Amino acid sequence: MPSKLDLEHIAAITQPAQLPCGLTLSNRLVKAAMEEMLSSGDGLPSELDEALYETWAEGGYGMLISGNVQVSPKHLGTPLDIYVPSSPSPSTSTAFSRWAQSMRPLSDASQPLAIMQLNHPGRQSMRLFCGRPASQPSLAPSPVPMSVGPNILGYAVGRLVWGTPKEMTEADFDEVIEQFVAGARLAKETGWDGVELHASHGYLLAQVMSPKANLRTDAYGGTARKRLTLLFRIVDAIRAELTQKSGFCVGIKLNCSDFIKGGLTEQDALDNIKWIAEHGGIDFIEISGGTYENPEFMNPDVCLRPSTLLREAFFDAFAHRARWLLSTLPPSSLPSPAPLVLLTGGLRSRAGIARALSSSTKSPPAADLVGLGRPAAADPFLPHKLLRKTVPGDMARPPSYDSLAGVRWIRFLFGWLAVAGPGLDVLYHTMLLRQIALARVKEKRRVERLNGRRKGDSTPTKVVRTGVEGESLPLSNFWVLGWRVWVAPLVPAWMLGLAGAFVFAVLGRGWKWAA
Repeated sequence: MPSKLDLEHIAAITQPAQLPCGLTLSNRLVKAAMEEMLSSGDGLPSELDEALYETWAEGGYGMLISGNVQVSPKHLGTPLDIYVPSSPSPSTSTAFSRWAQSMRPLSDASQPLAIMQLNHPGRQSMRLFCGRPASQPSLAPSPVPMSVGPNILGYAVGRLVWGTPKEMTEADFDEVIEQFVAGARLAKETGWDGVELHASHGYLLAQVMSPKANLRTDAYGGTARKRLTLLFRIVDAIRAELTQKSGFCVGIKLNCSDFIKGGLTEQDALDNIKWIAEHGGIDFIEISGGTYENPEFMNPDVCLRPSTLLREAFFDAFAHRARWLLSTLPPSSLPSPAPLVLLTGGLRSRAGIARALSSSTKSPPAADLVGLGRPAAADPFLPHKLLRKTVPGDMARPPSYDSLAGVRWIRFLFGWLAVAGPGLDVLYHTMLLRQIALARVKEKRRVERLNGRRKGDSTPTKVVRTGVEGESLPLSNFWVLGWRVWVAPLVPAWMLGLAGAFVFAVLGRGWKWAA
């Protein structure tokens, strides 16, 4: 049976939270953004995207943040990215509306907020299959090439895969601003509650804020304050159309550090948070860290460190400093209420989440909200387990698994690449997401057959699930999971049976000859 402490932890997590824009989260659990890679390559959210978020919507979160939606179709992070088209069409609006509607569950009166994450990869857009010819460079504040390893090999791979970016002109900055505004406009028109501006993980907005990637001396660089010019111009342009008083949410995802020499430091990040609060118009700030050059934010080894296992959250120390800093700013000096702090990365257990949200001292807690990313891939109904009073604390956590099982030899061979291990970890979790989506689609097809759905009916099929114990999908090793989500769905059962019969026939003839 749950203890008194368990009930206190549940109470801390289930407390509603109100954003400065007036929107309210039913609880303080947020499904953090993850790279889904479920699009069919046309830039639009697919049926699998809808199925995945429909599952999470039934999972019991207070807010759902989508994975990357790129604001430029010519600058993608991966070939399967969803993006905001240059000229939206009715089919675009329909696809994004269906995606937003998938986050409105039928079984629960408390709807999660649907937040679209807007991004521009900048120099982290690969040269091939990412929306433009290989001869056309990516964009960056300065022509500083990528290096994905602390050696000549890492530098060479960076030049080969990403190339040297083009230094942005004033016209390029203006175009990027309009692209982010177009993304926010699309989100509002298609039923989303707000957007999150991705200014972390080494993408374009983070590049402009980084003293290593931004060597400019004009209005967009030269000082830490000027390196926020692009971000503030985007915020102001969005708020000119979609005011905070209208109830439209705007959040920002920030690095607490780039974890690379010459990059953004923790003190730089704290200064940024202070200036963002003083600028106004922002509802929440999500804390993360790292870039492709040192991807701390997706490093599977971080999860195994004893210090991390003890405290769980990767960035809790910085989040606590940021939360304290915001609490010291006089409300009368701010143009809008101070943004809430969203802490993401490493959180797993009910106790760890509650510790981040509460404080036994007079100082503020580390965060107002907590984000769950990889745990949401392992168990999409995790919030039900965390918040259910009948589940004791030692069981209120996602299942344990090893995302690198079966592929450590690959990591050993390519260990000189900074993204080797973390990249495999991300790929494993995208396969988990695909597994969730495929299972949901399969269930929807079953419901359609039972209900006698007519051919040509475009009404979305809803499947209500409650997230009971034992409903999570199996967590296999890397290769088995890859077969299950990529190969098996494409190979009909009769074809597998035919191949098996052929092999058996050949072997059978061999046995007969041997006899």
